Amino acid sequence: MVPEDRDVYFAAAGVASVRWDQKGQLVLVEWEGWADSTEFGALLEAEVSALKEHRGSRLLADCRRQKVLRPDDQRADTEWLPRAIGAGLKRLAIVLPKSGLAATNIRDRFDNAAKATLEIAYFQGLDEARAWLTR
Repeated sequence: MVPEDRDVYFAAAGVASVRWDQKGQLVLVEWEGWADSTEFGALLEAEVSALKEHRGSRLLADCRRQKVLRPDDQRADTEWLPRAIGAGLKRLAIVLPKSGLAATNIRDRFDNAAKATLEIAYFQGLDEARAWLTR
C-alpha cells in the first residue's frame, strides 16, 4: 500500500515504511515488525525507487523494531544491494534491531558487502545514525 504522500514509497501497518526525508536528503526506512516475502520485496523495490527518483546516495534503516526475516527472504545483500548501489547508494546507516538474532542476521548479510563502493555503519540509536549520514 502506498499512501498519496509523494515522498512515501511504501507503507504497510505493522511492517515498515519507506520515504524520502527531504530535510536529511536521504531515504528513511522505519521498521515496525515483520514482513512476508511480498512485503519485503516491495519494501526493497521502494528503496531503490526513492534513491533513483531523488538521485539519493544515503539510506537510513531504522531496524529497531524489525523482526527476524525468513531465511529465504534474507536476500538484501545479493539482490537488493547491487541495484541500490546502481541507483546511487553510497552510505548506509543501520540502526540495529533490538532482537539479537535479527541484528546478527543483518550484520552477517552486510559485513561482506561491496565496501569499495559503499560505506556501511551500524548504530544503536537513530540520532547517532542520522549524524553519521549527514556529516
